[in-house]
Amino acid sequence: KTAKSLSIGDLLFIYSKGSPPSIGFAVSTKYGAAHQRNLFKRRCRSVFRMLFINRCAQVLLVVRPKTKNVSYNSVLTSFSAFYDKIFIKNLIILPVMFYQ
Repeated sequence: KTAKSLSIGDLLFIYSKGSPPSIGFAVSTKYGAAHQRNLFKRRCRSVFRMLFINRCAQVLLVVRPKTKNVSYNSVLTSFSAFYDKIFIKNLIILPVMFYQ
């Protein structure tokens, strides 16, 4: 399996589909002090759990911040856009015939 990358908002996602759902982080000390890096990771885990684990999405994900002090709203919108781009765009909507 090969990993692909996608940059959305303030985050860079490196992902591989078809794996059990898991998340990793690449946050350097340039991001800030330990409590700031940990806050970023907690926010990402929370959103990942809400969007991917609860929906049984099969994806291995590594997240890197592109800027410092990424807010929760920014994390949520980036993860939502990532989920939509990776999983929703691949859905095939078949025409439904209504019988009377």
